[in-house]
Amino acid sequence: MKNKLSKYLSVNYLPRWIILIFDMSVIVFSLIVAHLLFNRLHISLLDWRLIFWQIIAIISVYMVGFLGFRPFSEVIRHSTLEDILNIFFALTTSVVFLFLITLVVPKTNIYYISHDIILAQYFISLGIIIISRVFIKTIYHTFFQLKPYNKAIVIYGAGELGRMAFKAVMNDAESHSKVIAFIDDNSTMQGKRLFGVPVYSMKKGFEKVIPGNDVKELIIAISQASLRKTNKRKIVDLCIKNRLKIKEITKVGKWINNELNVNHFKRIRIEDLLGRDTIHLDYNKVKENLSDATVLVTGAAGSIGSEIVRQLIAFKTKKVLLLDIAESPLYDLQNELLAANHDPVFEVLIADVANKKSLRKIFEKYAPTIVFNAAAYKHVPLMEEHPVCAVRVNIGGTKNLADLSVEFGVKKFVFVSTDKAVNPTNVMGTSKRISEIYIQSLAQNKGITTQFITTRFGNVLGSNGSVVPLFEKQIEAGGPVTVTHKEITRYFMTIPEACQLVLEAGFMGKGGEIYVFDMGEPIKIYSLAEKMISLSGYIPHKDVKIRITGLRPGEKLYEELLNNKEHVLPTYNEKILIAKNQKHDYDIINKAISNMIDLVDDVSEQYLVSSMKALVPEFISNNSVHSKLDKEVRLPLVAQTSVA
Repeated sequence: MKNKLSKYLSVNYLPRWIILIFDMSVIVFSLIVAHLLFNRLHISLLDWRLIFWQIIAIISVYMVGFLGFRPFSEVIRHSTLEDILNIFFALTTSVVFLFLITLVVPKTNIYYISHDIILAQYFISLGIIIISRVFIKTIYHTFFQLKPYNKAIVIYGAGELGRMAFKAVMNDAESHSKVIAFIDDNSTMQGKRLFGVPVYSMKKGFEKVIPGNDVKELIIAISQASLRKTNKRKIVDLCIKNRLKIKEITKVGKWINNELNVNHFKRIRIEDLLGRDTIHLDYNKVKENLSDATVLVTGAAGSIGSEIVRQLIAFKTKKVLLLDIAESPLYDLQNELLAANHDPVFEVLIADVANKKSLRKIFEKYAPTIVFNAAAYKHVPLMEEHPVCAVRVNIGGTKNLADLSVEFGVKKFVFVSTDKAVNPTNVMGTSKRISEIYIQSLAQNKGITTQFITTRFGNVLGSNGSVVPLFEKQIEAGGPVTVTHKEITRYFMTIPEACQLVLEAGFMGKGGEIYVFDMGEPIKIYSLAEKMISLSGYIPHKDVKIRITGLRPGEKLYEELLNNKEHVLPTYNEKILIAKNQKHDYDIINKAISNMIDLVDDVSEQYLVSSMKALVPEFISNNSVHSKLDKEVRLPLVAQTSVA
């Protein structure tokens, strides 16, 4: 019988009108009791006709107060202090109105109620209603709550957000979960109880409470500002150590009717664990440069390009041109922008950056004032196999855009480069380094007014084809997760972080600079895989295996942000550094690159890669078919340009 009743109660709740009728009945009962008390409990002395009219008056006033504060809307079995306060305010407001009414109604009027009766009735009804709520809640949680619960939960944060998270868990009838503890860094909260649940310090919570109660999940319920002080990475590491699923609360803007429920708990993403402070843009400087600008973004459908576009539109840029050769992703981005923004000013252009004629038509028609070049082939192993594509698109496309920018008087040209351009060990990185060299040589060429800026940063978490989406798919499939080397490390940055810094650096530069971004500490890919498996609720090496596959062609164990000849200078933004300029002879560089591009379809891949090695002497192939070229004597750069 008890199990049937508890199961019924777990999915059924008292209608609000029944609770309202109960509360109004208590108010009527309290009025009668108040009259009895003032007549020394002699029922025969009561004037029932007078009480009848007073009941009508008092119910009318109290109904207004209750409809205003709606204390009957609560789920009684989960009543909180907030609900009790609603009862108090509803009753108190009503009493104040009754007192005001007695000031204008004559004592001889049938609706007049004495102040003593009003006060007695108020305190009796307040006591009965509050005690009834507490009694029902106690009975339910003592006798009828489904036990044993399936999942023990700990909430990190005993503040307002933590309380809301607790209510969301308790109001979810489907999960059969129970909050068994709060963890909070506030020492004044530790040792106390919230909703009958104890509050612990981080040390005690993770060392004793969580291991001793078979806790399955931790919900982080503190503000982002507090989370930065607390060190989110430390919390997550402790959760991983204790094999806990970790969730946090989505932004308030995504709540339905501003009410939190369990659907607003989301899994912690690996992007959240970089441990860097929030990047602060010079908002006014960026906005000032964009208000009257027509901005061309190449590679606009890619991970970096699309985020640059989103941020440009958010800055109310005069006009944004979205250029890419990938039709379907460009179409998806177009629909996204139209749905998310009110009258965004942009145009979609399908074109190949390697086709200078089609680019010229775009420059003639739209006259862009700023160019962000994010178009490139970026996958290292594929470019090792197809160096022709790397030369044609990464080098040739960049040269086309840069030359047209000079010809059409573009104010700023911002080139998105990579840490793989530093001491490159692969074709992709070298193609980016050659593009950097060409852009710097242009900037150093007299008479050119276009300001050429290069931005250089490492891997972007969550970008198309990056390791994070790959690991997510492998984990979802049950593994194994493939890592090329146990010691391989990479710098990581989130897409929004990278693009914010690209915008900032673009308007910081005066021309010729290579801006290097603060990427934080390098992260071991093997550790990244372990954390992602743990964050997905699995045990690394047990539920999901990790397999070492060996370094891929052209792949390094670690990346660098500066080469041996470069030194850095600080800027006003501590996240952005300037690599000191290296001198490049434009005529020699231009002739070498033009020759390489002109012959790209007529020479062997070996010749192409040899030409790249001549332009970038530090290019030493790693674990690649091109490694044999490192042993050959490299011809002087000018000699390379004359080979037909």
